[in-house]
Amino acid sequence: MNTKNDLFTNPWAAIGLPALTILLGVQLLRALFPLLLYVLGDRMGWTAVGIGALALIVFASSFLAEFLRRFVGARVLLLVTVLGVGITRLALQLWPSAPLAYLILCIVGAICFVLFFPVYLAALRPHVRQNMVTFAYGLQVGFILVVLLNGLYNSYEFNWQSGWLNGLLAIVLVLLQMGSLAFVMNKLPPAAADQDAPFRQALPWGMFGPFLFLQLLTFLNLAQLSAVGSWQLPLTMALALLAGLSGLGVMGYVAARGCHWLVLLVSGLVVVALAWFGETSPLVTAVTLIFGQMVLAAILMLVLLNAREGEGRAHTIRNVTIANGIGWILFVIFIFLYYAGYQLPLFPNIILPPLAILLIVLAGLAASRQLPAGQNPPLVLGSGLILVLVLLAAVVFKWVTWETAVSTPAPGGPVRVLVYNLHNGVNPWGQLDLEAIAQTIESENPDVVALQEVSRGWIVNGSADMLQWLGQRLGMPYVWGATEAGNWGNAVFSRYPIISSEDHALPPDDLLLHRGFIFVEVDINETNPLRLINTHYHHLDDGSAIRVEQTEALLGFWNGRAHTLIMGDLNARPDSPEMQMFRDAGFTDAIDAAGIVPGYTYSSTEPDRRLDYIWYTADMTAADVVINPSTASDHLGVAATIEMNTP
Repeated sequence: MNTKNDLFTNPWAAIGLPALTILLGVQLLRALFPLLLYVLGDRMGWTAVGIGALALIVFASSFLAEFLRRFVGARVLLLVTVLGVGITRLALQLWPSAPLAYLILCIVGAICFVLFFPVYLAALRPHVRQNMVTFAYGLQVGFILVVLLNGLYNSYEFNWQSGWLNGLLAIVLVLLQMGSLAFVMNKLPPAAADQDAPFRQALPWGMFGPFLFLQLLTFLNLAQLSAVGSWQLPLTMALALLAGLSGLGVMGYVAARGCHWLVLLVSGLVVVALAWFGETSPLVTAVTLIFGQMVLAAILMLVLLNAREGEGRAHTIRNVTIANGIGWILFVIFIFLYYAGYQLPLFPNIILPPLAILLIVLAGLAASRQLPAGQNPPLVLGSGLILVLVLLAAVVFKWVTWETAVSTPAPGGPVRVLVYNLHNGVNPWGQLDLEAIAQTIESENPDVVALQEVSRGWIVNGSADMLQWLGQRLGMPYVWGATEAGNWGNAVFSRYPIISSEDHALPPDDLLLHRGFIFVEVDINETNPLRLINTHYHHLDDGSAIRVEQTEALLGFWNGRAHTLIMGDLNARPDSPEMQMFRDAGFTDAIDAAGIVPGYTYSSTEPDRRLDYIWYTADMTAADVVINPSTASDHLGVAATIEMNTP
């Protein structure tokens, strides 16, 4: 073996380059999509179609790889793409809070990220077969690192968080990436030896776009998995890491033994079926996570080994560029269609994950049918063992440091309540800032908190599990009421014991973004419990008739219960018919009763209307009512001290 051209002489560097590039690239993508939505959409008024068009342009830049290679040379382009990912990610960490600048950085970093793959694949083709295996290992290790850091940070990516420790971590990761790049550049053959794959061998690589869509949506998404599986984050992290390691093991087996197309077909169809029914139970979710990751890892290895087969052409990467571009266009189309379904009347987005898996399986079948038998050693045992030990230590650390909040007995007397629409944790300037949200809640020192727009793993909202993160940060028990796909909805936090809770849907059933409410009974150490309904109404300005229907359903459920609060973002002005219905039913508006004029709660930067309410029944009184001025969300929070009237 020619060790000069064998990257595996230093597995840490050879695996580290793709692994760290994947880690930093995924962090850039997780920042890019919420910035597109909230900076361009909410802040600058772009439509969903305009945002989608820009995203297509960004990822279509992957088709420029061949042109840029001819213009600047293969080695320079490889250097620029890798450093571009690392430097933009580092700038994202070290730059003061500036969402518009973040967006520009993320766009540049994403372009570098998508260009990296065809350039590196062409550079690896002349190498021994084992180095393509190493590349596959590196990608899978990168996915494992994504899970590791996401779990250690409780699903809230550290690029959104300030502090010297976070900055130091970003610096270390980028320096390690650059060190790996230096080793790899030294080992790669001259640029003239780069090879393009025959189109038949290159085309299956187009599956990487749908592949990464699935990874971001599900397999690397601890928040999504926790919401669907009803797991606490330490268990989710352990299962996701186990799935990643299982995929790494399957990669080693496939590299050494291959994979029969029939086995691949059956396994792939099983994963398609699991993806379709994956939310039926926590057990099915766990099986889907582990088995699905194993099948996807096997296909990734087959596709990369297949890309090395056939007689290559020097001085071009045209075919790999085309395949890579197709994959990234599919990636952005899948993400756009998945979330556009909540705003545009398209088709049920639940069909997209199974469709993505089917495309990946077809690519795997194409690769497996063309791939000749070969013998490749598995991952170096020592390196694999160190990785396992590090991951095990991380899981133990997370489990030990995880704090399950415990309610405290109420002293009796008044209760401080707060209603707050969190805007998915994003402030009016487009920055995901959960710490500011937590500080705003703490500033009112509430006993019970009713929250709306709580996101758990939505890619376009930063992929954070706001529910569990806030639970840890505030140290308060909570109940969850999903209204959409199990991972978006309402929550109630209470420092006092929650006696019972119910989660109900609101009509109509054909809304693109479904609505619901949570009903809880809280023991406040009085004769009767405090009853609270937390809800979030339909949001369109011309939707008054729908909100009237929702109010009818809410009042029908209430049915005259004593000591009841109705709190939420009701998306209606005080003089609207749907709000008058609460007055007619005997409820009092806390802001009106306190004489706060004009009492606007939206938007937080330029308030011009009232959308958020605390309604209470006649057997209670409200005092110390305030509209919190914080701009951590696009809504202003409303707090009040509630006391039960003495009979």
